Amino acid sequence: MHSVSVNLEPAQYLAGWRPETGNLFLPTLSESRVGEAVAVRVGIYGQTIRATLFGKVGLVRRVGRPALPPGVELVLDRASLPAAGFLATAARGEPVSFRERAPRYAGERRVSVQHAGATFETETLNLSEGGCAIRWPGQLPLVGDVVSLRLGTGLFAPVARAIVCWNQPGGGAERSVGLRLVAEGRAGRAWRALVAEVARSGARAA
Repeated sequence: MHSVSVNLEPAQYLAGWRPETGNLFLPTLSESRVGEAVAVRVGIYGQTIRATLFGKVGLVRRVGRPALPPGVELVLDRASLPAAGFLATAARGEPVSFRERAPRYAGERRVSVQHAGATFETETLNLSEGGCAIRWPGQLPLVGDVVSLRLGTGLFAPVARAIVCWNQPGGGAERSVGLRLVAEGRAGRAWRALVAEVARSGARAA
């Protein structure tokens, strides 16, 4: 999965956003291939709002001109559509009101993490359908890094991809990382089942 950050002028964002189809043109990632999954941290110049959008490359423009720069058209995943709409609202200079996030539960569950060629075991600090916070031993990953979470044991345990949304330095076990899950199919079902199990256990809201 490609992961980049980009800042756009308000008019530039609005020109590329197609709410009727859920597509967004971005003047970046022109080296990508159609069908590749991407995560893009988008900022609007003059606004404090930032959002990470997830989707797949639907079109690549490798050569451009001033009115049509190189870039990609993303087919955003359904979970990213509200965030894309918030960005459009901010780009128009209108007040932005975020919806309440999905329920998040405090709970420790063992997970196997793979990042930068290393694999280690750790625990979650809290979980929701959209992601989790985990303890992180060793050097912290960068925001935007892609990690894999093995959900269960055994050779055929489902593996979910996730994007680092924030990292928290600290001493020893104090280090933690926030992850946004990009999980579909069997991995998505396994993650939702894990969150439901934590919710049924009576875990407090986080």
